[in-house]
Amino acid sequence: MADKQLISIKDESSMAFNELFNRLGTLDLTPILVYLIDDIKSDALPHLAQQFHITGNEGLINCKNEDEKRNLIKNAIQIHKYKGTKYALEKVLEVLNLNGKITEWFDYGGSPYYFRIILDLFNRDFDEITEKQLFDLIDETKNVRSVMEKLEINLSNKAENRILSVIFTSEEIIL
Repeated sequence: MADKQLISIKDESSMAFNELFNRLGTLDLTPILVYLIDDIKSDALPHLAQQFHITGNEGLINCKNEDEKRNLIKNAIQIHKYKGTKYALEKVLEVLNLNGKITEWFDYGGSPYYFRIILDLFNRDFDEITEKQLFDLIDETKNVRSVMEKLEINLSNKAENRILSVIFTSEEIIL
């Protein structure tokens, strides 16, 4: 068998270094590979979100589940690269599973630098807090000079209704 020692000198410190070097090859390095977003533990996601600068108004607060958080972290660099553009705003809405359509002022004949957003939310909770978070997210992602003229939110839910119908009939024969 070939000698796999890094240092061929046989003194005490060199042998200790060789032993340490051999043990390094047996270590499991997957816990420190934090940029494999799909493989890391969920308790590390807030720390990665802070590192990628997407906490709070920039998206993480709007995530409803772990998959949305992971998807947002994966797209954080691209969102920051195009921040201030229509594309970045569309990408954030897409990552957070908010079906939205953005129309700019020249598309609908509005005042310069104004835009409108139409969101179709299906089976999602929507209250005052969510509305404020959504406004903050849009304000954080949009171009600084642009002004949101209108935010239209269409809420829809799928509900199952069960209807029961009973008919009583009778017939009487008289002789």
